[in-house]
This record gives sequence, C-alpha cells and structure tokens, in this order.
Amino acid sequence: MGERGPITFDQLLDGDHHTIQRRARATAKLRVVSEQIPKVAFAASRDALDLDAGWPLLRDGAAAAGLEPAVEVWEDAGVDWGAFDLVVAIYTWGYVLGHDSFLAWTKDVTRQTRLVNAAPILGWNSDKTYLADLTAAAIPTVPTTWVPPGATWQPPATDYVIKPTVASGAIDAARYVTSAPEVARLHVDRLHGEGQTAMVQPYLPSVDADGEIALVFFGDRFSHAVTKLGLLKADVGAIFGLWERQVIAPATPRADQLALARNVLRMVRERFGATAYARVDLVDGEDGLPMLIELELIEPSLFLDLAPGAAGRFAQQLRAWVQENPTRGHSP
Repeated sequence: MGERGPITFDQLLDGDHHTIQRRARATAKLRVVSEQIPKVAFAASRDALDLDAGWPLLRDGAAAAGLEPAVEVWEDAGVDWGAFDLVVAIYTWGYVLGHDSFLAWTKDVTRQTRLVNAAPILGWNSDKTYLADLTAAAIPTVPTTWVPPGATWQPPATDYVIKPTVASGAIDAARYVTSAPEVARLHVDRLHGEGQTAMVQPYLPSVDADGEIALVFFGDRFSHAVTKLGLLKADVGAIFGLWERQVIAPATPRADQLALARNVLRMVRERFGATAYARVDLVDGEDGLPMLIELELIEPSLFLDLAPGAAGRFAQQLRAWVQENPTRGHSP
C-alpha cells in the first residue's frame, strides 16, 4: 500500500477514521520518545544557583548526549526526585552549612532514584577524617594531627594550618606563622564549640612554589588537570572561602601524580563502588613526591571551561551511568 498524503483541514473536520488513527499513532510515538529521554537533575544549593562558567557547557553537553538536564534545589522539599533517572550532587555548594540535612537528603534521594556519587560515598567524603582512612590504606597524605573536642594538643613551632573536618572552599581555615599559640588555641576552641574536630597540618613550601594540582576523573578515566596556586595568607585569621579569588591554570600531570590519583580512586572503588566524577588534589612533599591533600567527591569545581571537551566527556559518563543503571518506572 502506498503512503498516504498529508492530512488536510477537511479530513480533520470530518474526523476521517484513518486520519484519527494516524494522529493517535504519531502522538503515541512522540510520547514514547519523550519518555525514553533520560532526565538528569543537577542538584544545587538555594544560595548558589548562578552555578559556574562550566554549567552552560555541561548543560549543552548533556543535551547533546541525549539527556534532559535540569537544575533542582536540594534543600527544596517539594522536588520529586523520583521523576529523574539520575540526580547529580555536583552543585550542592554550601552543604556543610546544613551537613546533617544534606546527609538525610542523600538517603532520601537514594530511596527514589539513582544518586551520584552514591550516598555512602558522599557521607564518607563529607568529613575530612576520610584522610585517615586513606592514610591507613597506604595512600601518602599530608601529615595531619586530629584534635577532636576535649582532646589536648600542642601547636607546632611554625607555619601550620588549622581547619575543621567538615568544611569546603577553605571555610574556617587559617594559616599560622608568627601568631601566638593562644590565637591558634582560640581557633581550635571555637571549632570544638561548634562540635567540629580540628585538623592541624604543616603548610608545605611547594604550595607557594608550584601550587596544588587537581586531577579530574569521569568514571575511572582521567579527563584533565589544573593547578591551583596557594592563597592561604599567613596570620590573617580564619576565612570563609577562597574559591572566588583562587588562581587556576590548565596543567599536565606527571606520571607519579597520575598514578597516585588512580590509586586513590581504586581504593574508593574497592570500598564503596564506582564514582561518576572525582577530583584528586595533590601537593608535593619535601621529598618532591606527590601527596594527597584533598579528595573531592561531592561538589568539586571541575573547571570544565578550562578543558576543551571535558563537559562532553562528563555528559557521556552520566549517559553511560543511566544506561548501565536504568531506573525507569518511577513517577513521570
């Protein structure tokens, strides 16, 4: 049988039987195609909805990868997370200000759909005591003294950093060089009063000389790296955050840096399972060998605007995550 011609206005008025059938089939086909497009929610904080320079690239990359991206506020109790095939926690900046609520949110989302990174990973990574776990697993990390509430401690002789274990963006971090020990003690006492464990670390000279290097991975594949120059000034007291004024530049990691980053993620994968995204921050020790200073698995800046093709690679990773772990069947 030959193809039917275009539907005419008279046919629509007359309600031609074949025309109605064709329209119904076409509508049903469009509905099926629409329902098959994976919906991905990028969770963000209410007070930081401007996101970053990489978001337009990621949004467009997600659409090009066959995903339907949306930005949703994680603090909004009215969001139906079950309407999405995947929820990505990448923009939940400021979650540390509502840490307990954030952890409860990760569990709530997990009951409804797929969350990346997974809730156990996010919970573990939300407290910097994860560094102790990595140290115990023979991962070279920046030497750290942990000072929980009620513990006694002695400030180092010179040039050290104090920061809380639950923080991001250098919130409440301070560097001490010539300040009297009493100033540092007051800092730790205040953190203890907030229920925080304090971290005391040496300030490494390589931070000023070469900066940190941040290696970004999507899945288990290395994507790109940047250097972050040290900006923690001495004896100026605790600060709220550094991200707005940090100097960033594209970088190529050395072989030993890349090997360490992969070893870190291998340990995470063996303990918790795969990660969809990760940023591994390294700094050189006094012996010139890399050490882990930070592992970002929750809401790291990924510097997508500084690495051509990175947003597309991330989007393809999310697409693969949806295809390998389908969750269709939740409420549309």
